[in-house]
Amino acid sequence: MAGYERPEPSLRSSRESDPEVEFKIDAFVIGLGETVDALQDAEAAGQLAVLRDLSESLIQRARELGYESLSDAAREITEACADPSPEAARKAVETFTELSKRARRGHRGAAP
Repeated sequence: MAGYERPEPSLRSSRESDPEVEFKIDAFVIGLGETVDALQDAEAAGQLAVLRDLSESLIQRARELGYESLSDAAREITEACADPSPEAARKAVETFTELSKRARRGHRGAAP
């Protein structure tokens, strides 16, 4: 079929079967919508210090909960905040946004 693009696969936590972090994973994934909104708002307003602080808080948390790619994407945002080009931060936030959508699709406790 012309024009149809297969969506990227869902993103799942590598720790999803660990009952000790199940609740934390639920809260993290459900909160990704608000997290993405905050990242996008900071980037759009050119508030790179706020954007950097938000992304830095995500790096370790995402890694601890088994979302390595989200952690890596958050690190890319942090690094992009040092780039003089506003395009770098925008692209990094877009990448994090897309991965967040995939994580929400892959998680049973979050709406698509």
